[in-house]
Amino acid sequence: MRVVPVSVIVLSWNGIDFTKRCIDSLLTRTKHPDFEVIVVDNGSTDGTLEYLRGTSGIKLIENKENLGFVKGNNVGIFSTQRDVVLLNNDTEIIQSDWLERMQNLAYSAEDIGVVAPRLVGEDLELVHAGTYMPIPSFWGQEYPAGEKDIGQYSRSREVEGVIAACVYIKRSLIEEIGPLDEDFFSYYEDTDYCLRAKAQGYRVFCCGDVTVKHAENASTNLNRMDFSATFRRSRETFLSKWKSYYENFFSRKLSWRSCISGDDFLSIASRSVLKELEKKGVYLTLSFLEGAEKAELDDFRINDMKNRADEKDSPLVTFAPCESLKPEGTRVNIGYTFTPYLRFAPVWISEMQKMDEVWVTSEFQKEAAISSGLRKEVHVIEPGVDPDYFHPDIKGYPLENRYAFLSIADWNDMYATESLLRSFTDEFGENENVVLILMAKSEGGGRIEHEVEGMNLPLHRAPIVFVIDQEVPFYQLGATFKSSDCFVSVERTSENAILPRLALACGVPVVLPRFGSAGSLIDGKAAFGYDARVVDKLGGLGIAEPDKFALGSALRSAFENKGAACEAAFELSEKIRSELSWEIVAERIIKRLESLGK
Repeated sequence: MRVVPVSVIVLSWNGIDFTKRCIDSLLTRTKHPDFEVIVVDNGSTDGTLEYLRGTSGIKLIENKENLGFVKGNNVGIFSTQRDVVLLNNDTEIIQSDWLERMQNLAYSAEDIGVVAPRLVGEDLELVHAGTYMPIPSFWGQEYPAGEKDIGQYSRSREVEGVIAACVYIKRSLIEEIGPLDEDFFSYYEDTDYCLRAKAQGYRVFCCGDVTVKHAENASTNLNRMDFSATFRRSRETFLSKWKSYYENFFSRKLSWRSCISGDDFLSIASRSVLKELEKKGVYLTLSFLEGAEKAELDDFRINDMKNRADEKDSPLVTFAPCESLKPEGTRVNIGYTFTPYLRFAPVWISEMQKMDEVWVTSEFQKEAAISSGLRKEVHVIEPGVDPDYFHPDIKGYPLENRYAFLSIADWNDMYATESLLRSFTDEFGENENVVLILMAKSEGGGRIEHEVEGMNLPLHRAPIVFVIDQEVPFYQLGATFKSSDCFVSVERTSENAILPRLALACGVPVVLPRFGSAGSLIDGKAAFGYDARVVDKLGGLGIAEPDKFALGSALRSAFENKGAACEAAFELSEKIRSELSWEIVAERIIKRLESLGK
């Protein structure tokens, strides 16, 4: 990539300790061959000016008063003809090639105009990887809002907006649309600038391989600004300019009924696809299977969807287990469904038959619905994977010098936990360098300990580590997979591909049954299958019971072929993330709606 001269503009207003740290890190850790530092001081009174006057390697512009964030930065923008980086004085550079990487991304395409990095807080929590504007609250939010940084959002991707704490702006864009809008004093000006750039055909990106440290709102807190009043005025200004843009952004309407507020599969899948649908111009209203209509949800975008009035003329997707399907009124009703069993019960088929359209989550579910007597055309829309949270570079904490199998399997009828323990202990002896880590819920005090004692497992065996009742936030599930060498699924249910697919997206090999939706993942290279027999449950609908010898053999194959399995899983990871992201799922849903004329 060619080197483009760039001016890094640092705006200061008191906060001398932050400013010293920022300038020192900027000058000593930036390796870009052609950059200059312009410090614009907004009338500091705490010794900052004296420090800046005595600092070499910077150009200093002294404003006599606090002009605000926007006008202060514009002074710096007007003072140079180069590309610019706006950099808050409460930031710290922690990566020597940060500027080259942001510049390379900006010039990787002519229509990229704005680039910002990931931002971590003082405790290294990830606080920014792009922004979005919830509607109708118009209370701008950042991705991912204070999660532990485990390498999420490490790919560069187009985003709705970014914050200006650290932002690269190409000179060609400044010449076309001008500097920041001085109708704003502070807040909302960065979202406004991103929207202005997009209006002129430019794209906005978050640079996933650059991270900058940022002490959020340091200037506001140190200078005791009236945050609420300033924010409120800026929001009003923003709405006067852009409210109609957002209102006209949506091209279709859709109602969605499901579990949404919990940590279960349905809730996580719903939230994921809803956000992608809205990005693509679908106006969404929600109703809840779990009765959480009055709850305030943590996700601002989903919470705003919840607060919208139902559009009775829009199609209704009910994303739920088959027993929860019920058509509503005369609107178009779409059942998006699955069963944990081999077959659908007749009463469920009866309700599915009343739907205008039926979607299922896998080819296995489609075959089960048809063989159970459903006479409608069935469309497969597989659940997706979030490539920002499930990818090979997610940080894990693997054991040293010991191969670790990981299984997430509760002690109930839905998991063959006992079969896994017996298969593992029969297959691996005490001298083999392997361990099984079992994460499970106790299902009542002491039950697992009691059940395991009753199994009389051999004493001379490879070790098993039980992790009981340890809640792992869903966003850290990828790190959990990456802390192991192989994930083992012993789900007895037919909809059993969810966790294995997420593990494979992280580049982790899997062992899983040749039953249900998981069977389609088996390739003998990264995904090792074992046979399972159908066991009658719930009136003969059927679930799967692993063949213990086959399960042990699959565990052995994964262990003996660990090098090749890791390489194969890495290759499969790319395929899964590119072909089955939630964005792709949203596009498939929109195509189905288009086919219905909606």
